Amino acid sequence: MATWKVLGICGSLRQKSYNSGLLRLAGRSSPGICVVGDELVGRLPLFNPDLDDGEDLPAAAAEFRSCADESEGVIIVSPEYAHGPSGVTKNAMDWLIGSGGLAGKPTLLMSASPGQAGGMRGHLALIPTLTLMGSILVDSVTVSGAPARADAQGDFYDPTVLERVRLSMEELTTALSYSHQKKEKSLLSD
Repeated sequence: MATWKVLGICGSLRQKSYNSGLLRLAGRSSPGICVVGDELVGRLPLFNPDLDDGEDLPAAAAEFRSCADESEGVIIVSPEYAHGPSGVTKNAMDWLIGSGGLAGKPTLLMSASPGQAGGMRGHLALIPTLTLMGSILVDSVTVSGAPARADAQGDFYDPTVLERVRLSMEELTTALSYSHQKKEKSLLSD
């Protein structure tokens, strides 16, 4: 079984958030996927174009971009704030826009919310940016009513959520495999 390195972006800095629990669940649900870079998101400074070059690039941003470049896919888990993604999510993506770190990579959007929409409105705001960045989107996962489906640590135990995440990780793995095969064919034809 192949091991795929996947960049993890969690748009919540709360330790016990449902969204960080969803990212942990995604990592546990697929032994073939290794989530990297998720610990760097909270260390990123606010994006500033004046710092967006090699000389002044903050260390956390340089390391985050390196993780993105080395990854074969992306999982973005973001809470919804005021019908949009969190500022943390947008800031992380801003640091990647100029790097090309998401181009051509299968990308899974996930969110969890106490409300009925499960964070899907936040996904809608991310899709144009991800498309512009060249991401290949796979079916997203939204979890509504999160408090009734997770424990006090934000870890999900609801069988429906576990199955939805498992299926989405299968789909991401399939997309990663397809993307890898496509890349290999392209290299062979050069």
